[in-house]
Formats: sequence, structure tokens, C-alpha cells
Amino acid sequence: EICLVSGCAMFAHALLPLVMLAALALASPVFFSPRGATHGAGAPSPPWRTSLHTCWTNVSCNRALIVSHGGAWTSDYPYDSFPAFERAYNLTSDCVKGDFRVSKDNIGVVTHSSPIEWYESPKCAGKKIEDMLAIDIEKCPMALTSYTFMSVPTLLAWAKDKVIVMLCVKRPQDIPRAISTLIENNATDRAFLEIKVGDMLDNVMKVPNWDKVYYLAEGGQVGDIAAILSSPLVNRSFTFEFDPTYTKWGINATQVIETQLHPRGVRALTATTQELPGVREQEGLFHAGFDVVYTYDTENAVTARTAIDRERGVTPP
Repeated sequence: EICLVSGCAMFAHALLPLVMLAALALASPVFFSPRGATHGAGAPSPPWRTSLHTCWTNVSCNRALIVSHGGAWTSDYPYDSFPAFERAYNLTSDCVKGDFRVSKDNIGVVTHSSPIEWYESPKCAGKKIEDMLAIDIEKCPMALTSYTFMSVPTLLAWAKDKVIVMLCVKRPQDIPRAISTLIENNATDRAFLEIKVGDMLDNVMKVPNWDKVYYLAEGGQVGDIAAILSSPLVNRSFTFEFDPTYTKWGINATQVIETQLHPRGVRALTATTQELPGVREQEGLFHAGFDVVYTYDTENAVTARTAIDRERGVTPP
């Protein structure tokens, strides 16, 4: 399964050119451990990047927000790697998105595919995350580098007081562990779970303490809007995710956001259909009424967000 915004759909297609570029450049592996890494000489993160309650869960907050999909990744900093997340933070992204899977010993790990694909880690390609111990997963070198996969607790510990974390739960059977992981790590106000609407309706409310966590309801079809709004889950589903192809749903998204989602306290997120979106394309999503833009190009998204905040008189932009 490959997903983009509604799950990560363009991941492999977008990653392959970067892998090939790095190979041609004969990039030297760089050894890196997320533990002990520090942010550069920047000021403390503003509150909307450290607490969901500051803006994310408040539909009256007029600030434009962005989510860096897999971090701000490059041929040197792989998708879902610690340096990609740190680069997104340094670029002032509001949120970093990582993929959530569960190891054999019941530990959340930040990995996209299971079995692991060759372009993610040639050494560990073909191995299933659910059949591996977390300590072994964390030893898998990512393609063309010596960066390794990381555990979710490690990501959450680093992100504290820096940036919001979004975790895309790849399998419905991992939902209980995703919920308990956020609770165990005291991250319920600084991290949230991206889950498909159907999986939410079938599984989330069966999990103890499900209502202590916030969710991004991942919509794949127009009927998912009514489904989430008519469920008790709406009280914790602070944002609805429109698939990038939502224009085929036959609805006026701006009107739906203004008349159906916002009145219920639900915000709206989407992405462009471009793999590497420009500034104008991402500004267009904000102009269409979306509160949050999901991006593969953090630098362009930051430029778009800044322009939108200035238009709205939001300070600092």
C-alpha cells in the first residue's frame, strides 16, 4: 500500500528520482543518531507548533498551517528519517508527518512500508515490520545513507516543544497501539493520528481512552464527510482530510468547509495533486478555504503560508 495525502499515494513515485539522483552523485553515507541532536540557534517554537489547542483544534484560528509529509526530505535526508524531520522543523514547518507501524515487540516505529521496500532500505528489503523487533528495525540503514529507522517514542521525545507530530496509522490493527503510544508519551496535545474514515468508524471507539487523542479523519470519498459528522468521533476529529482528487467528488469544497465542517468545529486539510507543488498551487488551497496544507515541498509551503498569513493580517506570519 502506497499513500499520498490520503494515505501517501505518491511516495514511491516521488522518491525514486531522488534515490537515483543520490546514487549518481555517489553520496557518502552519514552516520547520525537522533538521540542527542539539537536544534540550531533558533528561537523557541511558537505555541501553535507545540500545542494542538493553541490553533489546530480551534476553527476560529485564522492562521495558515502546513504539514511536512515525511519531513522535508531530499536525496540526502530520506523520507521518514530523523534529519528530514529536523530539516522541516528548521524550515519552520508547523507539523511533521511520519508513518506508524508496530514491531513484533509492540513498539511503534516510523516506517512507511511492510514489507520494507528496496528503495527504503536495500539491506532490510522484504522484511515485515510486524515480524521484526524494534531494536532490529532501528538498525536498518535507509537507502544510500546510514540513517536508520526510528521509534515513535524517539520522534515524540525529540519533537516536544519543537513541532507538532502527525502519525499516519498504516494498518487498522495498529490503531490501539497508536492511541496508547500517544498517551504513554504524554503527547496527546502535541501529536495526532491520521486514520481512514472507514477504519475510524470500525475500530477507534472500541479502544480504551480513544477520546483522549485527536484524529485527522482521512476522507477518500464524498460520503466520508457525512459519516464522520454523524459519528461521536466528530468530537475528537478536529480536521477532515480531503483526498487531493476531491475535485472529482462533485462538491463545492469551500462551501462544504464553511457550512458543514466549520460549524461542527472541524477544520479542513488537503494537498495539491502535484508531486512537488509550487508556491502558487499551495496558496490556491488556502484561498479555497482549506485550513491546513499537506506538502511534499516544505520550502514552497512555508513561502505560501507566510504570504497567506500576511494577507490575513496574522502576526507573526
